[in-house]
Amino acid sequence: MPNGKTISRVVTACFFVSGVAGLIYQLAWSRYLALFLGHTSYAVVAVLVAFMGGLALGNAWLGAVVDRSRRPLAFYAWLEIGIALYAFLFPYYFEVCHKLYVTLARGFSAGETSLLILKFFFSLFLVLIPTAMMGATFPALTRFVTRSINELRGKVAWLYCINSLGAVFGCFVADYWWIPRFGLELSLLGSGMLNLLVGICALGLSKMVFEGERTPPTEEIHPVGETEVFTPRELRLAFWAIGLSGFVAMLYEVAWTRLLALALGSSTHAYTLMLVTFILGIAAGGAVVARCKNLRHTLEAFGWAEAALAIAVLISMFGYEFLPYGLVVVTRHIARTPDSYPLYELVQAALCLAVMFIPAVCLGMTLPLASRIATAALAHTGRSVGRVFAVNTAGTVLGAGLTGLLFMPALGLSRTFALGVVANAFIALMILRRNSNLRKTLVVGCVGGFLLFVVAGFYFESRWQGAFSYGWWRAQQVPKSIAEFRQLSQSLDIRYYRDGASATVTVNAQVRGTNTHLFMRVNGKVDASSQGDHFTQLLLGHIPLILRPASTNALVIGLGSGMTCGAILRHPTIQNVTAVEISPEISHAARFFGDFNDHVLDNPRFHLVKEDAKSFLKISDQRFDVIVSEPSNPWMAGVAGVFSQEYYQDCADHLSPDGMMVQWLQIYESSDEVFSMVLRTFSSVFPSVSMWRTQSGDLALVGSRIPPVIDLVVAKKRFDDPSIQKDMERMDIRTFPVFLSLEIASADNGSALVSAEGPIHSDYFPALEYEAQKAFFVRQSSELWSTFKEAWSSRSLLLLGRYLEHQRLDPADFRGLALRVVGGDDVDSRLSNSFYLEWLKSGEMPELALQFLENLPNPNASSLLHEERWQHQPPTFLRQATSDTEGLKSWERVLLRAYRQKRSVFHQPNADDLVQTIQKLKKLDPTNHRVYKLHEAELAWDLGDPTTCFRLGKEALSASATNAGQQAFEQDLMAPRVVLTLMIEHLHRTRQWSEASGWVKAASQQKFLDHDRNFYPPLERVCRKVTTTLAQNGGL
Repeated sequence: MPNGKTISRVVTACFFVSGVAGLIYQLAWSRYLALFLGHTSYAVVAVLVAFMGGLALGNAWLGAVVDRSRRPLAFYAWLEIGIALYAFLFPYYFEVCHKLYVTLARGFSAGETSLLILKFFFSLFLVLIPTAMMGATFPALTRFVTRSINELRGKVAWLYCINSLGAVFGCFVADYWWIPRFGLELSLLGSGMLNLLVGICALGLSKMVFEGERTPPTEEIHPVGETEVFTPRELRLAFWAIGLSGFVAMLYEVAWTRLLALALGSSTHAYTLMLVTFILGIAAGGAVVARCKNLRHTLEAFGWAEAALAIAVLISMFGYEFLPYGLVVVTRHIARTPDSYPLYELVQAALCLAVMFIPAVCLGMTLPLASRIATAALAHTGRSVGRVFAVNTAGTVLGAGLTGLLFMPALGLSRTFALGVVANAFIALMILRRNSNLRKTLVVGCVGGFLLFVVAGFYFESRWQGAFSYGWWRAQQVPKSIAEFRQLSQSLDIRYYRDGASATVTVNAQVRGTNTHLFMRVNGKVDASSQGDHFTQLLLGHIPLILRPASTNALVIGLGSGMTCGAILRHPTIQNVTAVEISPEISHAARFFGDFNDHVLDNPRFHLVKEDAKSFLKISDQRFDVIVSEPSNPWMAGVAGVFSQEYYQDCADHLSPDGMMVQWLQIYESSDEVFSMVLRTFSSVFPSVSMWRTQSGDLALVGSRIPPVIDLVVAKKRFDDPSIQKDMERMDIRTFPVFLSLEIASADNGSALVSAEGPIHSDYFPALEYEAQKAFFVRQSSELWSTFKEAWSSRSLLLLGRYLEHQRLDPADFRGLALRVVGGDDVDSRLSNSFYLEWLKSGEMPELALQFLENLPNPNASSLLHEERWQHQPPTFLRQATSDTEGLKSWERVLLRAYRQKRSVFHQPNADDLVQTIQKLKKLDPTNHRVYKLHEAELAWDLGDPTTCFRLGKEALSASATNAGQQAFEQDLMAPRVVLTLMIEHLHRTRQWSEASGWVKAASQQKFLDHDRNFYPPLERVCRKVTTTLAQNGGL
């Protein structure tokens, strides 16, 4: 039989591991429930109430059952095994419940109270059984480890501390390791294995100690002078106090979550760090009580812990204003590289500790102290401890609900904190003055509490609004001093401020001359504005409606400023626009943008649904011609869900057969990995994807399930509509070609831009939100999109290419393209050169064209200048071309390089000199005959002769071709890759996919797809396009 120390170590290890698993379950189940309940504040509270309610039930009901058990350790073991079995079955159980919920929910309207009640019952139904079992583990283990009332004092606090430390570790395991790497299902499976291991160990230990067989009867030892006796009134007071203490604890947790989101940034990791700090403080508080074994005045200690908590929070509130300053001052010394991200997280953790640790320690002391007070008889240890924990948990349930749904929206952040301080002070006063005049104590407490609430609320509100609205956690400007920090924070002209249930929303103004520009900030981040962001906001509405002008209804996910909805409603065929917005405060803020969104909220064709987007899509049976999704950045907590594959599938299910889905995609504060993941996920649902550049830093993905049929004549007619032109003029998009030039990649190529073999963001494998957080920290932009520009090709499938096949650019087009697109913020010098060559060639306003050309950076001009110099001063070898082969080869390279740089969707350069030079070299240099055929094939493609291009390419690349020269292509290693791309593209366009597949295999076998220094991305993309087409059509 093991000795006491061994038993203690095993029990400690078991409860620590149990705490690890418990927090993993909480994080994983919350994500599962949010998949169909949504992320609205009401749904979040429903999940929390269900989870905590189950714990309370287990504490109270099963805690009493423990007292009747002769083998509490075995009882504990079976609880752990039961939790494990539930975890193993949960994904299947969830799927059944999910389908049942969707079936029932479709009988309700989004946002109505009855639907919220249904969500609550399904939350309860899903997690009640396992949480009840979790709630009973603490009373069961407490019953096993205690042999006397005095021993109970230390053991309860110690177990509480150990379990809380396990929960801290579980937070790290779940959020930084298991969920990002293994997904939700495997994380649940891993947690279940932990519970199973704990259960087996506990069962084994129960048998080893002969529990229930040889264990002698427990004796209650009451050393003289050490046993505290409490009156019934004191016991009732303690129970009420611990319930109210739980209420205030959750009030602080909700308030700290919002505070730190505003100060540190609203990301998943920031929330995890807050949770870790909170639970760590709780564990430390339990450890403090565990060390005080000889405490004589437990109820007084409880009261002083509450008083210390009130004082600690009140004092710390004076420092909350400077949290953003502390973050930016420290992090400016951290290199913005992926390797430095853990250091950045460490700084955030330190700030969380500074805010929360001492108050959390005080909170952590209250529950063990209350357990000491409540347990008067050892025979009722399980019931007594269970009742204490149940009352405390019930308080947390009420605190979470009232704080999130009532206090935060009605009182604001500062007054919510002040209310918590008043409540803690009131508990302390009632306990410490319990033997004094009750009426006098109540009067003093109420009057003093009210004054503290009013004064503290007003004082901190005025200081916090500017500091937290500024969004310092993503600001590029670092204040040099606290004085400058306060000056800049208070300089915001705040027109609207509301601490809502799910977010803090502000509208601030900047007055520039006679113009007033408005900015909407959500948790400190600018998500909409009347200047700058308006390009994206308007184009997200106009692009799909111009491409599909017959559309009659649209769905917009995320109201924002309302400008996208206003843009859609400008189209005459639109009969109804439905906007789904999760935050009521945003709809209030959108009214400030009335002059910019055409007062869309008052438009009878506009319908606002206050609901989570994913929940709305689950229960709605409406179909839409256009869906526009414009959420915030995916690194914001909860936002990545509307970038998932399941979300896009739900959107596709609500589209008409030829409908269009538009996704706003931010490339700022992003990375190539994040960009690729979003594009890969989007195109996995929408096979036809075009990509549009709305403004610097923003893209729009336009997807459909079938290839779109776009009539450019009808589209131009819609573009020319006077109501549409008003918005276009605001963006300097004054002609139809200027609008079409915003397209980067065509619908035929968009889905093949990135490999389908990389990670896809799923609800069950949320890879994007974790990758996006790291990209945000690095503060770079994705540049991958710039390699997808089809405008560099003269025979592009872009809509602009189709338009220019039948129409010529007029002076207004040239002017508009120069101002809005080619001469924009980030100039593509190669495209600019080609565009201006076409402008000069047209003869339209040549002086203006030259003026624009001179003002452009031109890093690719060397080849053009080299060509011009040789043409005006031809070297000697050109006059001796019949014999100077090496000179001609050099000349051909210069001409070809210049030709490729001039070529674009705008301009087809003259190639007469290049053709003549190639013909001469074919005779003089038969060794490189294949290379010259490839160059001829490339020119044939550009001249609109794909058949000749394919024939010449086939001859050049065929190993059996006669008189073709060597097949090494040293003269131009890029030539076979370029022509292979054109050949496969020709076969794809002519639907000869079987032969195209053969050339794809040839490209791979000859290592033309290897990622070496000669790697040619367009070849990989066209091969991917053929492979995808074959897969979609069953291999043909």
